[in-house]
Amino acid sequence: MDKLNCSVYEISDTVEKLISEGAVLNLCVSGVSMSPFLVSRRDIVYIRSFSDADLKKFSILLFRRSDGSLVLHRVVKVLPDGRLVMNGDAQNWYETIDKKQVLAVVSEIEHNGKRSKSDSLYHNAVNMLWHLLLPIRPLIMRVWFKIRKTKNYNQSE
Repeated sequence: MDKLNCSVYEISDTVEKLISEGAVLNLCVSGVSMSPFLVSRRDIVYIRSFSDADLKKFSILLFRRSDGSLVLHRVVKVLPDGRLVMNGDAQNWYETIDKKQVLAVVSEIEHNGKRSKSDSLYHNAVNMLWHLLLPIRPLIMRVWFKIRKTKNYNQSE
């Protein structure tokens, strides 16, 4: 099968159509908002259509913001009215979205060629711990980015 290298923004209408028809798509992660758990240009997420059962704490959703941008973030809370409180793993702020903004749910994650279910016991435990560390995430992320920068610099020598 041929690979198509492009931004999800360039094919967002096609992605929405394929997902609504039941396709499972694999997307290479871009951006740093889901670091350190999803690394840009390294990790692949498998997205599919969602049901109400998928809209739960720690699910990773692809959604469209009101400005039209597509975002992959994690659910941190489901409000009584059905709205979802979202957060990128590298961020220390939240945003609230409507269920109608959701396009897909991440069903699997591929790290370094190994696939795992996104709602596995391991992923949920790590996500719960990470959520509890929210107050000190900025410090953790600064250290993490410094380590990655040093590692990448040393590998290029």
